[in-house]
Amino acid sequence: MTDEFLRWLLGVITSTGLIGGVAFLMRDTVANFLSKTVEHRFEKKLETFKAGIRDNEKELDQIRSFLVSARRERDAAIQAKRLEAAEILLRARHGLSELSMLVEYMKILNTEQILKAKDPKIIEFVDMLMKPFDVDEKIKKLGAIDKTIPRLYLSENSLKAFDAYQSIIFHAAMMLKLLSIPLRDKGDLIKTGILSKTVIDLVPASKEGFDKWGEEYAYYWSTYFHDQILQALRHEVSGADDMTRDAESVQRLALDSRRAQINIRSSLEQIGLPENLIKPDEAAAASSSVADKAQA
Repeated sequence: MTDEFLRWLLGVITSTGLIGGVAFLMRDTVANFLSKTVEHRFEKKLETFKAGIRDNEKELDQIRSFLVSARRERDAAIQAKRLEAAEILLRARHGLSELSMLVEYMKILNTEQILKAKDPKIIEFVDMLMKPFDVDEKIKKLGAIDKTIPRLYLSENSLKAFDAYQSIIFHAAMMLKLLSIPLRDKGDLIKTGILSKTVIDLVPASKEGFDKWGEEYAYYWSTYFHDQILQALRHEVSGADDMTRDAESVQRLALDSRRAQINIRSSLEQIGLPENLIKPDEAAAASSSVADKAQA
């Protein structure tokens, strides 16, 4: 039994030695095999990882392209809305300008003297001045213009200039309407300070004129805001900064002023009212001069 055990032990030792010898002799081969196996698996995983990165990059490129396209479409849509808003505001501006002659009348008329006078012919006189303009119908049409889009897509500069211009036109129309109503103590219905504040907030340099000439000084800013609307819209839509005063507006203002003078004097003469219902020329000229300096 001892012999069998020794033979078994010798066989084990021989096998182990043989295997160890073979392993020793083939160590480089095994090492290379294992190294290549590991390297192959690593490269395979690396390729898979790179492929994943490429797929992710493609997805990112697609996302970037989508965002750029969406932004471009959004900008185009906003610009289209901005153009639509500008057209609406210009249409409203044109409607207001059809009543600009009322502002010229208010520059000339001596409101204080008219309110003091008790002559019933004054109502006829004011009605004669207002009749050609169909004020109620024009204001109704202006009110029907939906300004939601302009207020959503236009800047404050454009909107504030428009609001100021509209306030001046409406104030002149309201004052003439008031003068044409047969009421006593109509002067008590006139509220001051609101219109002047609107103008002063936008043009602080105008305060000096309001301090000197009162609320009616706002009428001399009508053409200024009329032009400011167009300038602000040009800048907003096309980026143009044209700050020069429109020569056509200046010419139109001079013609309107002259026509207003002729109409008022003709109406006074026709109805038989005194010319003290008109402001002295020097007062009107002084107000206009102060306004021109502030607007320069």
